[in-house]
Amino acid sequence: MKRSSLKKSCLVLLFATFFFWGVLSGSLVAGEKKYPDHPVPNSCMAQVEKEGKVLYIYDWAEWWPEELFENFTKEFGIKIVRDHYANTEEMATKFRLNKKTPYDLVLGAGPSAIIQLRPLGVIRKLDHEWLPNVDAYMMDEYKNMAFDPGNNYQLPDSAFMTTYTYNSKFVDENDPKVGSWKLLFEGDEYAGKITMIDNMYETIGTALMYLGYSYNSDNEAELMEARDVLLKQKPKLMAYDSWPRRSLIEEESYISHLWTGDGWLLSQDAPTMRGVLPEEGGYVATNTDFIPIGGKHPAAAHLFLNYLFRTDVNSMLVEWIGYPPVHKHVMEFMSPEMKAWPGFIFPDGYIEKCSGVEERAFIGKGKELRIKIWEEIKQ
Repeated sequence: MKRSSLKKSCLVLLFATFFFWGVLSGSLVAGEKKYPDHPVPNSCMAQVEKEGKVLYIYDWAEWWPEELFENFTKEFGIKIVRDHYANTEEMATKFRLNKKTPYDLVLGAGPSAIIQLRPLGVIRKLDHEWLPNVDAYMMDEYKNMAFDPGNNYQLPDSAFMTTYTYNSKFVDENDPKVGSWKLLFEGDEYAGKITMIDNMYETIGTALMYLGYSYNSDNEAELMEARDVLLKQKPKLMAYDSWPRRSLIEEESYISHLWTGDGWLLSQDAPTMRGVLPEEGGYVATNTDFIPIGGKHPAAAHLFLNYLFRTDVNSMLVEWIGYPPVHKHVMEFMSPEMKAWPGFIFPDGYIEKCSGVEERAFIGKGKELRIKIWEEIKQ
């Protein structure tokens, strides 16, 4: 999941090249589309008119391409007003304090936010009759996730895997620890050059996977083992940092615990960066969007989500953010280099090694133990 602003001039060029190719091939051009758009029903458009043409969005700053929002406004005449959160906990806290906070749409939240906010009555149930592109083009594996069967309360817009990226200029690619979580926890020769994600779920979950347990464990003994591993690792760390772009590019850090898409984006600026599919497996989840109950423009929010799942629009998003798509056809339009980056396409059998989203990590005992461990680690 993305956490802060990026400088993406190189991706602008990449997208321009990609889009020009799409125009030439006819695969993305209106009237000749390989994968046609499915417009929302007239009932949705009529409700948009009644609500007034405005859409209040709460999202990450400078993550999605501005053209995506601008093109929506040009086509539908709906003014978009955006507010930004710095992390998902900040976003969730705002809704916990006032479940009717008047945003119409939240973009880029993680599954943990859905798991925590849905029982509070914060999230509006989706009307899938108003989401024909979503139902036509979302990959089947994302349609029935355990925390929200049938996608009744959220839609994924992209996927991610928790992994790590290293700089092959400083880390020997033949090191037997490369390709395993061991590099993060046993790489003593890289002490002071390693960063870990500044998020209790991701960092504790990774320690659990290193030990051979589930990312989602709520077993106290297993979690205490993970705590001990992290306390032992802490003196070797450069920092807990969710987006260590500067330190990696300036070669202050050599190895960083990251999400798949972030590693890919870094590799565009620093070709010596290498991505990893840890042999023990990783955590695979999604960036998710939801419609809050307090918003006054739910029809416009549905219209935006349906627009987002147009093949050309979703391709624009994936090319820009560098995260794996959840749209059935988008990956075929991506560059060979992106397809080859570890975590965009999994080898046969790899996904079975990975942990997905389970509620037990984010509520009850699982959450309480993680909070205590994280407080001890961050002291």
